[in-house]
Amino acid sequence: MLDAVALERKGIHTVTIVWDNFQNAARTAAALQHVEDLALTVIPHRKGGETADDQRRKAEAALPDIVARLVQSI
Repeated sequence: MLDAVALERKGIHTVTIVWDNFQNAARTAAALQHVEDLALTVIPHRKGGETADDQRRKAEAALPDIVARLVQSI
């Protein structure tokens, strides 16, 4: 979070990827740094028994949101 905040303050747009169970902590950390609008892409937390393919599918599903948030600043 601190790296993303530092980059945003330099004018470099970021998208921070967080697991859903850390979303509130990420929002709180951003707010404490006075960057309440920090772009987050939230993905479902890994559950026991998930395979690498399951994780890959989650990443692929998140990709359109990540790209949309990145180009939003252009």
